[in-house]
Amino acid sequence: MKTFPVERTALSQNFQFPSENEVVYENPPTFIWIPVNDVKEYTLSVFDKNKNLIESVKTEKCFANLNKPLTSDTYYWKVETEKLTRDFMKFEISENALLFERPDAKSLFDSYPEHRPAYLFSKEDVTELVNLKASELEVLENNVSVALSRALPEFPVFHKKGFEHTHRAYFGEHRTYCDRDMVACGLMYALNGDEKAGQKAKELMLHFCPMAELEHCAIDSSFDDEIGISNIRCIPPVFDMIYPLLNRDEKQTVLKAIYLYAHQCEKKLKLINYEENPSNSHVGRIPAYLGGASLILKGTDICDDETLIRWLKYSLDIYCGIFPYYGGNDGSWAEGTFYSTSYTKWYLPFFSAVERYSGKSLFDRPFYHRYTNFLIHFCNKDYELHPFCDGYWCDSDSEEWPGFFAQNPYSVYADKFGPDLAIKRKNECAKQKFYMLHLLDLFLPDFNKAENALAKDPENVEVFGDGGFVAMHTDLESKDDICVLARASRFSYDSHRHQDQGSFTLFSKGVALITPSGYFGKGYGTNHHLKWMKTTKAHNSLLINGYGQDKVNPLEAVGKIVSVDKENKKCLLDMSTAYPDINLCQRELSLEDSCLTVTDTVKADTEVEITYPLHTLSLPYEKDGKVIVERKGEKLEITSPLTLEAITDKYDVDLNDGVPEEYHATMPQQYHIYFKSKKQKEHKIITKLKID
Repeated sequence: MKTFPVERTALSQNFQFPSENEVVYENPPTFIWIPVNDVKEYTLSVFDKNKNLIESVKTEKCFANLNKPLTSDTYYWKVETEKLTRDFMKFEISENALLFERPDAKSLFDSYPEHRPAYLFSKEDVTELVNLKASELEVLENNVSVALSRALPEFPVFHKKGFEHTHRAYFGEHRTYCDRDMVACGLMYALNGDEKAGQKAKELMLHFCPMAELEHCAIDSSFDDEIGISNIRCIPPVFDMIYPLLNRDEKQTVLKAIYLYAHQCEKKLKLINYEENPSNSHVGRIPAYLGGASLILKGTDICDDETLIRWLKYSLDIYCGIFPYYGGNDGSWAEGTFYSTSYTKWYLPFFSAVERYSGKSLFDRPFYHRYTNFLIHFCNKDYELHPFCDGYWCDSDSEEWPGFFAQNPYSVYADKFGPDLAIKRKNECAKQKFYMLHLLDLFLPDFNKAENALAKDPENVEVFGDGGFVAMHTDLESKDDICVLARASRFSYDSHRHQDQGSFTLFSKGVALITPSGYFGKGYGTNHHLKWMKTTKAHNSLLINGYGQDKVNPLEAVGKIVSVDKENKKCLLDMSTAYPDINLCQRELSLEDSCLTVTDTVKADTEVEITYPLHTLSLPYEKDGKVIVERKGEKLEITSPLTLEAITDKYDVDLNDGVPEEYHATMPQQYHIYFKSKKQKEHKIITKLKID
């Protein structure tokens, strides 16, 4: 028999889990393997430490769960097909593994109530919510006031020839009408009976419903899915909240739109075979919307129960199995902080409904328990920016993406999982004057505090190996903290990630002294974004013979965290496979008091030249053989053994390259420092970055 594959063959695929000798913190775990073309059935077998068979499961999917939890011990697993086999793979169930009881779709559907509202909260929840969320209601009043003052939006024309450049602005504005205004007004009606707010929510909802039949506003649109995604995210819960305000014909109009959008969700998930290819971040949002629609459509004549239960089962299979692809078991989010703060909120209403009506929690998985620890290190609101990946420069008040960087990333997670520092930061973030995007999770009934939470008190040095991040602080909770964040990840440079293995960012008192560089410009996919920002040169990573990490095979353009010494604040990163024709490329970062020492080791069979870029937000200057960066009262001295080649404010590809002048973006200036070595086979480069 041929050998079963253990390595990914496409970037879209999931990683095998559990890997060899992995400690597993979910019980029973989801076993995930590499899909094989034209295989109709897999057999998963799990064995005890003596390799006696415990259970076998046959499935058409590339993942499976056991029927019963395992005791804390050592085990082996393998997966086979009719023509393929594989060696045993060893893993361990941790003593403090989370018991994950997976909800059943039919039981959940049957227990979902027929009264409305029920999805976000029920009538009996309202009194307690109003008392507990008095400050949130005050902010919501500001939202409603703005919503009532705005006329209905125009329908989009970005699908028409010559209007393509209007798309980015249109869907951004659509969120302000749909995700913000409509939801705010629906909430205000359901929580305090405000008729004006309810009527505004109804007006907006009925305006958006016809979009479900427009190809350019569909979730499976050939133009873009953003309009459809906002509509299916928001219309069902708002319908549930303002139900008494709708007559029969209006109800049928909304129900038809929800049905059409839910059908598009299923179609899109099936089209890309999401269970085998879960890397598509947009499609990764919609299982929650499909599951939510299946509950909200219960008891209507728009769709039969068999279809609704099928949708609900499909959604639960994903959330009980392969999801979240970008969320690691260590709590990290591989697509960076900016995207994590939104992508970890899209599914919260559905998770809440599942927990309330099934008695079983989709949160009982390691990622959700540990996510607050990742936020503590990478989502400090006092930081100037939040590396890594797309959107790193944005914050919640950004005009570019208002509210997409969630105004309160810690909400729900901190209250449910802690630790105390996360709760403190949640309370600090809760002080808002206006809600911009994530309103659907603001008034969910209180979640039960999780038992056996894996979230622990944060340390000054933390490693997030699943996502590929390291954080090192001199004093995490001090305003005088010096912090280094670095990336070396098994995730390559597709989607919202960049060719930045080994890159780092340096902060002092929250001031960004060494940073990534580049922007979207007008929006995702501009020449500047793709040909500058995503390249190695735009980051604080090495260029070899003038070239970065763009390999022909992106599956190899990965990095690895080799070791972390928490006591001495050191980490060793390996980026060797990310560069062509290199035997070794490693970077050691060592943080001692106010000095970061970066030691780079490069070995090749032929002589190579190293270019060493560093990027800043303030104009650097040279003095006494050092490069100085001064910003907001902080001063950085950079000492390098290499020759200073240039200090410039020019990108290789201009911010507005290829964009019509009327759509040009204006963003804060950035600066670029380039050092260069002589050609030789082996390099050991020690760079000192001292904060004065």
